[in-house]
Amino acid sequence: MKASREVLEELYNKVLLGAMLENDSLHYTCYLSPAVLGQGHSTLSCAEWAGPQDGREEPQLASVSTAPASVAPTCGRSSQQSSSARELVLLQLTVIQVLLARASSVHTESRIRAKYRDVVSSLVRSAEVDSKLICMFHNSDKLLSHMATKCLGLLLYFQLKEKMPLSDSCIAFCQKSLSDYPKSDKAINCLCTLTVAIKEIFKDTSSQKAEIVQQLLTPLDAALEVFYDSLFSQHFEHCQDPHELVTNLLSFLELLELLSASRVFLKSHFTCQRILFLKPSCMLDVIMWPVEAFVQRKLFLLIKKCLLGTAGEDLCRAPVPTCVTPGRPADADTAALANAVLQAVTLGLLKTLSVHGKPSCFGGDRAQPTMGQHSAPDPVIRRAVSLVLVKSLEIKFESCTSANEMTEVHVCVADLRDASPAALTAAARSL
Repeated sequence: MKASREVLEELYNKVLLGAMLENDSLHYTCYLSPAVLGQGHSTLSCAEWAGPQDGREEPQLASVSTAPASVAPTCGRSSQQSSSARELVLLQLTVIQVLLARASSVHTESRIRAKYRDVVSSLVRSAEVDSKLICMFHNSDKLLSHMATKCLGLLLYFQLKEKMPLSDSCIAFCQKSLSDYPKSDKAINCLCTLTVAIKEIFKDTSSQKAEIVQQLLTPLDAALEVFYDSLFSQHFEHCQDPHELVTNLLSFLELLELLSASRVFLKSHFTCQRILFLKPSCMLDVIMWPVEAFVQRKLFLLIKKCLLGTAGEDLCRAPVPTCVTPGRPADADTAALANAVLQAVTLGLLKTLSVHGKPSCFGGDRAQPTMGQHSAPDPVIRRAVSLVLVKSLEIKFESCTSANEMTEVHVCVADLRDASPAALTAAARSL
């Protein structure tokens, strides 16, 4: 283990400096292939970590706290070894991330960049690294799980950019996790992995975006639609684990923004890229859930970006083409979203929306005792909702083709004015 650590540290320092690697790629692959750690940080194989099979009992890990005094020294050594194994795996994951960053950086010399890509390609092909990272998702160590998720997302993007066949284990994991929700609790890792991969696609300045996005979404389109329906059809009050539901919701909203924004890179859109526009009423129902105000805030900010065509623009290093030019499918999608928002207003959506919350404080979310605990209107959500309403009305006016539709718009405006005590009319007038 000591020798492995020394090799990895030397490799890390060289890659960090952008230096050339002298040894063969396979030499580094055997050191970079991460071991799979169980809940107690003892090294396990993927098959062992997957749980009991064929009726066999799951192996039990020894616990230091319940061990007899006579074996305490042994347990102490085991605990130290487990800690060292964990640190070694974290070092492996860190080196992989640095390698991937240097392999895609234009600031790295071309021949050195080619060597780094060759090392990563060798790792992907020979070490079953994707399967090992997926096994780490189940680890109780949050840092290990987070690092493994990020690594898998970066490796997924690397395979896409290098036009390598996507890992069967990764695609199968994502399909099963999304399709089996809410029975499966692994969806969060899949969502985070896809978010990391798509963010890297957005940051890429090459002209391969269309091909990369298409290769990624082709096997996952149906599963993402199933997950959308499953997530937003749940009843929050009857949910067994509301915290997990909110966590999945927030992660999926982030991914939804990326999927919606990725439409500008493809002429033919996948269903998962348009799902927010095709089934907006499902998502708007979340506002009725008794969730924290920040969840409603994130939801309305996403709707605002989709209506304005600005989703994902903060991630792109190259200019983002507009997705609301006349004659494009996005026009119909945006009109459908605006119409759903106005219908929700007519049904009393704003009367159930809370615009009050804790005051925002620099360096934290709690006010100092001397500041008091008064509840003040949340300016972020007020402005977001007001802009959503104004933009929705603008789109509706532009698309009106009959007197009946114009009447419906006037009804929405009247409803907004009547709901002013609880529903942001003051903010709407200020725009």
